[in-house]
Amino acid sequence: MIVGTEWLIEATGCNQEHLRDESLMRDLLERVITDLGLKAVGSVWHKFDGEAGITGLIALTESHLACHTYPEHRTATFNLYCCRTRPEWDWESNVKTLLGAKSVSVTKIERGAADAVSAAVRRPSRPPVVPSDDPFFKYGQVSIRDRGRLPHWEKEDGIYFVTFRLADSLPQNILDRLRDERREALGALKTLDHELRLEEKRKIEWLFSEKVDGYLDRNYGSCVMQEPAVAKVVADSLLHFDAQRYHLYAWCVMPNHVHSVVRPKQNHKLEDVLHSWKSYTAHEINKLLGRRGELWQREYYDHLVRSESDLERAMKYTIRNPASAGLQNWPWVSSLETYKSAA
Repeated sequence: MIVGTEWLIEATGCNQEHLRDESLMRDLLERVITDLGLKAVGSVWHKFDGEAGITGLIALTESHLACHTYPEHRTATFNLYCCRTRPEWDWESNVKTLLGAKSVSVTKIERGAADAVSAAVRRPSRPPVVPSDDPFFKYGQVSIRDRGRLPHWEKEDGIYFVTFRLADSLPQNILDRLRDERREALGALKTLDHELRLEEKRKIEWLFSEKVDGYLDRNYGSCVMQEPAVAKVVADSLLHFDAQRYHLYAWCVMPNHVHSVVRPKQNHKLEDVLHSWKSYTAHEINKLLGRRGELWQREYYDHLVRSESDLERAMKYTIRNPASAGLQNWPWVSSLETYKSAA
């Protein structure tokens, strides 16, 4: 049974100034809402400092519409979810016209009951990242585990995009700002029914995780993993139980945070894998640096991968993160050879 439709859009080769123009991005999303006959119930917008991009989230009576721009990469991404059938919006033509994009890819996913989700209809066609009969893509029961400030979405045999960071990696004023914006975004969704609010909460956490990553790439804090010996401790820990306790699809160790795309094996929970990584590396790094005290932020961010395109996006992001953050010839990242499509 189909209960809704989701569109994932990526526009590349855009005009950089357009991607920094909040008024233009607001107008673009308003055009989508008007043309499709949708109704907005609240919105949150944030423009990053300096030459960085814009994030916008509009809560709809049916679900949400979001955008995120990356001027330095001449890229914009959009996400629209509607609870019932809607006509197609010409994303390719409109985004090319409004943002000067050279290329626009659109992924349409029909969402249904947990055991009956249709395969994604993809444009333009691309080779699948994994075989279509992989059991991961037969959607199973998803559970939500609330722990600390972040919700954690879990699924047996699930694949996760995970980020964990050093305890001093973000200044308190930035954390306060992100907390306030997140609270405002969640408040805008209070008019939606319970089930949708859970899904929207996941979407908001994903949206704000991108904001956090943008700040992390500015290298706040001690950045102890700039030291090769420290970074090696973390990289070795990630790889140590690969193929035994989990399958590691992609990883990178940044100066103040770590990304991984990981699939725990049976009898190994994600939280246990993360605890093992963080506890072992904290002990070894503190010993190496002759220091004591907390090394890692207690909480971590995890995103449950829900489709082939989602997996592709997570792996590309992880592998390309050092280069996008200006770290040239950074050795602490999985090779592109482990994922041909990221090249």
